[in-house]
Amino acid sequence: MTPTFSRHLLCSPASKPLLLWASHLCEGCRAHKSGKAQSCAEAAAATECAARRPEDEALRSATNIFFSKGFHATSIEDVARDVGMLKGSLYYYIKSKDDLLFQLLMAGIEDGDAYIAQQIDVTRDPVEQLERAVRAQINYIIQNKVPFGLFLHEFDSLSGKRQHKLISVMSRYNSRFVDLVRRGQEQGKLMEGEPWIIVNGILGMCNWLYRWYDTDHVSDPEEVKQIFVKMILDGIRRH
Repeated sequence: MTPTFSRHLLCSPASKPLLLWASHLCEGCRAHKSGKAQSCAEAAAATECAARRPEDEALRSATNIFFSKGFHATSIEDVARDVGMLKGSLYYYIKSKDDLLFQLLMAGIEDGDAYIAQQIDVTRDPVEQLERAVRAQINYIIQNKVPFGLFLHEFDSLSGKRQHKLISVMSRYNSRFVDLVRRGQEQGKLMEGEPWIIVNGILGMCNWLYRWYDTDHVSDPEEVKQIFVKMILDGIRRH
């Protein structure tokens, strides 16, 4: 049976998190611009800030505004204003607001898929690798709560070819987990049942972390990983 992929299955993403973006200049850049840089650290900060491309600033800004206000409630003017651009200047880098959202979601899912792929070795024991994949999923979500949440919130805001392209990458992403579960079943190590249903359960459990995980209440992400891995593997492992 072929699963119907939905926004609930996927993480989003980047191997480097899209951090909350401040559109004002950093202190090092201000000092550099005024000729008052006092240290190597300030000079390095100025160089880094100057190297940021306008399109990257726009993507970071859009990620945060779309997530906080919602895609439909956000205008291109909101994004342009946040990064200090004119609306027309922003259109130099994007075709439309839909195109901007598509770029963000595609970048997230591609990077998320690459991150999971880097953490597992399909030639090794499938149950051990499934544990690694679950740990990677949790780690990725905790590090990328805003872009991850944006993917889950706004996947359905796109349609047609854009959504189909996202689903294609989502399919590849989910298949990494499905293949591990299937191999574990073939070796008699995991419970019987449709692998994609089992994977939906695993990812659904992990993905909700972006809504409730808070470092003020859970200071150690390793504790979350240990508890989730125990619940998941104790539940599906054959004893």
